[in-house]
Amino acid sequence: MATVGISLVREHTEAIKPPRALWVPFPLGRPLGEPNDEAFQLDVLRAVLALCEAPQGPVLEDYPHDSPSMAPPEDLWACPVSFPSPEATTEGEALRQQIAQEIRMLGPWYEEGRKQRGRTTVGISGKGPESIEEMAAIIATYGAGEEIDIPQGFAFEWPRLLRYLTDDIRAYYFEAAVSQPGSAAPSPDELNEWLYRQTTFGELLYRCRDRMRESDDTSVPMNRRASFPIVPRAMRERRPAATSAK
Repeated sequence: MATVGISLVREHTEAIKPPRALWVPFPLGRPLGEPNDEAFQLDVLRAVLALCEAPQGPVLEDYPHDSPSMAPPEDLWACPVSFPSPEATTEGEALRQQIAQEIRMLGPWYEEGRKQRGRTTVGISGKGPESIEEMAAIIATYGAGEEIDIPQGFAFEWPRLLRYLTDDIRAYYFEAAVSQPGSAAPSPDELNEWLYRQTTFGELLYRCRDRMRESDDTSVPMNRRASFPIVPRAMRERRPAATSAK
């Protein structure tokens, strides 16, 4: 019996190798795209079922369309902190200073959210939120193309540590961004748009992705699949203003 499935995390599907799968560039929890869009969801289903025609597997294809955005709510979400426009610089010390400034500006909102929720998801790298600037400095150094010196206390080797550091810092930013009392809850798309388009950290993630892709280190998987968790496919194109460095 031919079987097909929908993939939301392409790298997992590549490792599992199911008989037939369609990867979709939608947020987790939305395998068919936005709710209540019947025509679009039917198109996704038709693309999935079309894979049954493949004579053998494994087959993994990409759905070619992004999910159309929902109509904006009456109460638009906005980050409680307004950052200066990220500067297009390649100098390591400038990057470290810019991202440290963002973290300090987000700090009060992060602590407010942590107090409200009674927990935090920061810590997968082996360090807690008290070390968030140290984590960011490592990422900035790598993103600037400089040699990194991993401090004591981190339990993982590179490049796995890079992924865990970016996960922790991203969690810090997201937890701070959603902590404004009384504001509309942001969607995953809104959070990603804010992070990757309006913050120095978001621009830094693109630089880390690019350095991984350009690496000639064959001892670790420095390739497109390895860089996917750093910049999701839905945000693969960086903001235009960041394409030229000063």
